[in-house]
Amino acid sequence: MDSRNLPRQFARFGPRPQLRLRLWGSTALAAILAAAQASPAYATINNTATASGTAGSTPVTASDTVAVDVVNAAPATTVTKTWALTTDLNGDGNADIGDVVTYTYVVTNSGNVTIQDVKLTDAHAGAGAALVFTNPTAVTTDFKVPGDIAGTTNDSTNVNFTDNDWDVLGPGDVLTFRSTYTIVSADYTAPGASDGDIDNTASVNATYNSVAVATSTSSAAVPLDLAPRMTVAKTADDTTDRLVGDVVAYTYTIRNTGNVAITNVTLADVQNGFGTLVGPTFGSFTVTNGSTRTGNTINTFNPGSVAVYNATYTVKQRDVDLLQ
Repeated sequence: MDSRNLPRQFARFGPRPQLRLRLWGSTALAAILAAAQASPAYATINNTATASGTAGSTPVTASDTVAVDVVNAAPATTVTKTWALTTDLNGDGNADIGDVVTYTYVVTNSGNVTIQDVKLTDAHAGAGAALVFTNPTAVTTDFKVPGDIAGTTNDSTNVNFTDNDWDVLGPGDVLTFRSTYTIVSADYTAPGASDGDIDNTASVNATYNSVAVATSTSSAAVPLDLAPRMTVAKTADDTTDRLVGDVVAYTYTIRNTGNVAITNVTLADVQNGFGTLVGPTFGSFTVTNGSTRTGNTINTFNPGSVAVYNATYTVKQRDVDLLQ
């Protein structure tokens, strides 16, 4: 018997072409939805509308899905570093030895996703004590991005600061840190002090889903109150009624009375005697403070250092005859 002539209730060996098409479409749609669900949660917002009904005893359905793309994750941080002179011992407004500088760091989650393990460090060129960071002095959380009425409530949290990082920081939220530094004399003589300031570069590192976020940095330089000064004092062992043939012994005392190192220090003495002055020649450092010399030249003359030179002169007959 030709199955095409059977009664309708016996003619359905399988779904009709239209129904098979819908079933195939449903299967493909299920595969698409499964793939979408396997994608990162932030990739798309998927919506499936389904219309259902019956034609007699036959169920009829139709579905359609719309995927709304969500902006890609863009984790990022920014840091801004500033400084202020919070202890000024002599009140001159300049950074001198013993003065205290307070650094302020403003760390912001400038990306669009919540980040973790936010850590602040500072490559500080100061020769004194290292900078210490404690709990933030201020935490600005629950930042509301445009269009987000509810805001990112309670998305910035930290258990403790013993690990020196902030655990979770939501988009737009801000941490403010502070640290202090006391200027020491070595800041003026350390190799990095040659540019006249204390250089600092703050860095912020973080992670997003265990992947490192690009490091953000901010630099600041504290200008030092540089005061290069030096004095020299000259004495003679006897300055009265010297006879022809007497030897006059001169002593020269040079002091670095400033707060920075002076280099390549030499000493010369111009005198009007008719004989020859022997010297000046380097004698000794009575206060070294790390100063160095080669022969009669002081290569590095550090603040507070004292150097002694010596010279001699033998009185000539012409000095007696003509220097009256």
